[in-house]
Amino acid sequence: MGTESPALMTLDLHSLRANAVQRLGNVSGVYFLFDGDELVYIGQGWNCLLRVAEHTRKDSDKTFTHWNFIEIQSDIERKGLERDLRRIYSPKHNRV
Repeated sequence: MGTESPALMTLDLHSLRANAVQRLGNVSGVYFLFDGDELVYIGQGWNCLLRVAEHTRKDSDKTFTHWNFIEIQSDIERKGLERDLRRIYSPKHNRV
């Protein structure tokens, strides 16, 4: 007889599957990185999920606790919105 952790004994796979977040795929848009309540970075890309994953590498200087994005398909609109939002909010990791 093995000893099971309390978390394993209460794991409800049906509930996990029913409430799972759908995989979005290549979501083009502008993304926002937050550290607690502070907006620390604004970026854009043709695949926001991939871009945010790149910011979690060991050599990245960006520290963040959560993120979100606005889906925008147009390359021109995406770059323009990113530029305008960086100018307005001046996140600390966007400053050069």
